[in-house]
Amino acid sequence: MTAGQAIRTYPLTFTALVAAGVFCVATAFFSLVAAAVEFGVLLVLTAVTAVRIRRDFRTIRATVLALSESFTAEENSALQNFPLPAVVFDNADRVVWYNLKFKNELLPAVSARSGDVRQFTGGLGLQQIRKNERFDAVVGDKAYTVYFSHIHCAGRQSYVLLYAEDTRLKQIAHAYEMERPAVAMLAVDSADEIYRAYKESEYAEISADIERITESWFNRYTGLFRKLGSGRFLAVFPEETLQKMVAERFEVLALVRKYTYHDASVGVTLSIGVGRGDSLSDAESNARQALDMALGRGGDQAALKNADETYRFFGGVSKGVEKRTKVRSRVVASAIGEMLRGSENVFIMGHQFSDLDCIGAAIGLCKAARDMGASAFVVTDPHTTLASPLVEYASGAGAAQWFILPEHAQRLLTEKSLLIVVDTHKASFTEAPQLCEKAAHIIVIDHHRKTVDYIRNAEIFYHEPHASSTCEMVTELLQYMGGKPSVTPLCANALLAGVILDTKDFVLRTGVRTFEAAAYLRSRGADTVVVTRFFNSSMESKKLRGKVVMDAETYRRCAVSVANIDARDVRVICAQAADELLTVSGVDASFVLFETDSTANISARSMGGVNVQVIMEALGGGGHQTMAAAQLSDTTLASAKEKLLAAIDDYFENQ
Repeated sequence: MTAGQAIRTYPLTFTALVAAGVFCVATAFFSLVAAAVEFGVLLVLTAVTAVRIRRDFRTIRATVLALSESFTAEENSALQNFPLPAVVFDNADRVVWYNLKFKNELLPAVSARSGDVRQFTGGLGLQQIRKNERFDAVVGDKAYTVYFSHIHCAGRQSYVLLYAEDTRLKQIAHAYEMERPAVAMLAVDSADEIYRAYKESEYAEISADIERITESWFNRYTGLFRKLGSGRFLAVFPEETLQKMVAERFEVLALVRKYTYHDASVGVTLSIGVGRGDSLSDAESNARQALDMALGRGGDQAALKNADETYRFFGGVSKGVEKRTKVRSRVVASAIGEMLRGSENVFIMGHQFSDLDCIGAAIGLCKAARDMGASAFVVTDPHTTLASPLVEYASGAGAAQWFILPEHAQRLLTEKSLLIVVDTHKASFTEAPQLCEKAAHIIVIDHHRKTVDYIRNAEIFYHEPHASSTCEMVTELLQYMGGKPSVTPLCANALLAGVILDTKDFVLRTGVRTFEAAAYLRSRGADTVVVTRFFNSSMESKKLRGKVVMDAETYRRCAVSVANIDARDVRVICAQAADELLTVSGVDASFVLFETDSTANISARSMGGVNVQVIMEALGGGGHQTMAAAQLSDTTLASAKEKLLAAIDDYFENQ
């Protein structure tokens, strides 16, 4: 323990000695022998304490004398009368010297405690201070910019802080930051769907109510609010107002979500895009991009984009409204058909550890491209795919040459090649990220909620977060694609398998369009018996899955299990275990953790009441509202579990 640390323990030490003396006196009433022994021990402790105090104060005196002797009389006088407050402290954060300016200006501003320099640095000690040569501190009611340096005094290392008072300057800077403009764009989600569900007069009344709720909320703040058109609004306000909105987590989202018409829920939600920037035009551009991001993540949320391209998200708790119209599907299908016919070769690639939805969609698009005369391939690694039964089934049906390895695809890639990314929109998640970097033409087809680092150079970005699966989206595209590619039983079974996987046997995220796609596939030869075989697992896998379920524990209505199992198909086992945990009464979400190659993996599932995508995003992952995942590199399962529980706490506290 250093001298400074010892000095800070003196009050506690003195209190303990006094208490021991009182105890000795009390003991004397019962046993003089015991009291004598205790008194002897007390004398020894008192002597040791006195020696330590004497040693510590000698150290302090030596430091102060060394500091004084290191300066001449003129230098000492100059330091004492230096125009800036100056203080010298040692390795133990103990003040050893200060000048008159510091004494007159800073000492009266605090109730000094045992010469601890941290009371003048905002709680920062030497370890934090030495990282920067300059930092800000508030002492009393004044703000300072503090400059840090160090000196040598008679072989001892000491440190100097110089205080430049700039309270007024910081107040002006803060006022300027609070007055900087921010722009928000608000849009009513799925207004067209609501319009078709109600009479025109009822729709007008609902629109007026939503507009009234939104205006009433904004009138609580300072700024400009204007209606741009049907279900769209624009707001301009200062940074101070934005911080209040953030603190209240954009309460208007909940107000609109709770709206009822004649005591019946309408299901209307609001999406908000907020942009910061160095100018109004920059803020407006960022607001547009933020609104696109909010809509791409399923709506019913606010996305805040900063000038440094970072995002913050609020809300996103509802399931969203399914889009009944297929106009966009027809337009996208026509555009994709044109690109397929104009490509030299086509590569369809999904995410790492591809599943049935990923491979099923790839098989459907590969068949369509081949029907249009293009040389098409599915890029996948047979050693890591989780859809091995489907790949084997397709290979046995005469499509073995469709599947190629990522390294083979890179050798075949040319300027006229087309890359189609399915079931993910993040280049880093794909089977071969190098293909995304080298491909000149890219199409993205995905249903997961949009993340910040999506593929930005895609010529067609077909993204439907309301769709149940990528296979559902591809099924619709095949029906409207020019040239009408033939959907064989092989394609129909592959696509239906993906739909069944992501909907959990048509339980989750199923809408009218989901059943329409399934009906179409059934009419094209899909066999539910064949598809069911893709989900079969071995007896050993079932036993391991049961062990993972048995080891689960509940936390805030969530089931959390750490899978300490060793199996080749550990990913499939843990994903199935996460699904099975949802069938437990009182469980709203499930999380299964498992380890692969020093990476902690998390499979997350929910029935819709908990947005597991938001929880996984906090850990660097992503996915969908009811199905998500995350990978934590160089992390133990114990550490990953702690981070997961913290993310769950943060999610529920911010709802």
